[in-house]
Amino acid sequence: MTPTEATTTAARKTIRLPAILAMLAGVTDVTSWILLGGLFTAHITGNLVVLAADLVSATPPRLAAVLALPVFILIAVVATLFARRFGERRGRTQTVLLGAQAIMLSAAGILSFTTTASAAPDAPLSVLIGLCAVAAMATQNSFLHLVPAKAPSTAVMTGNLVAAVIAAVDLVRTRGTSSTALASWISSWPLLVGFVLGCLVGAAASTVFGDHAAVVPAVIAIVVFVGAGIKR
Repeated sequence: MTPTEATTTAARKTIRLPAILAMLAGVTDVTSWILLGGLFTAHITGNLVVLAADLVSATPPRLAAVLALPVFILIAVVATLFARRFGERRGRTQTVLLGAQAIMLSAAGILSFTTTASAAPDAPLSVLIGLCAVAAMATQNSFLHLVPAKAPSTAVMTGNLVAAVIAAVDLVRTRGTSSTALASWISSWPLLVGFVLGCLVGAAASTVFGDHAAVVPAVIAIVVFVGAGIKR
């Protein structure tokens, strides 16, 4: 195996799980945005834009949007303390964090059958559904920073888009001979495709299942948890 082939193989193996997680983030973000009054659960800083616009226009902010960032930070703190507690036992950290993500999204999915969240996004149960999804995405993002050697973004695609464009340009410029550019391309475009696919799935699920679409990211999260555990 040549050095270029080895680099390509390593990049493909490394990006598989993050690409699937990007799809999950897309599904979760779109379903919450459609069904919970424009709440971003994966692209968490998007809520700051909404809150700023509400502040300037004197519009009462949605409770879930106000609570999203502190909840996200709190879960990231807990995840970090847990990971540091187990040190180099990354396998256990992965199992717990991916399992916690599945549990939180499952809780959101179950709660979606107890209320019509889209009709009252500020109702207590609706807010709880949204915050369960926020906590799940905080767990996912914490996992990516605490377990893999490299932390790709599965929620904010701007950086991945730039990386893919730069890699594509370098591949064309070097006629495909740059192993660095090839590895960068392989490590960026699956995230973009995964997230876009997730957004499409989330939009379709929201149309077909309505408020119960919260079950879709829960099912995907469970499959990811089981699959990652088997491969590990």
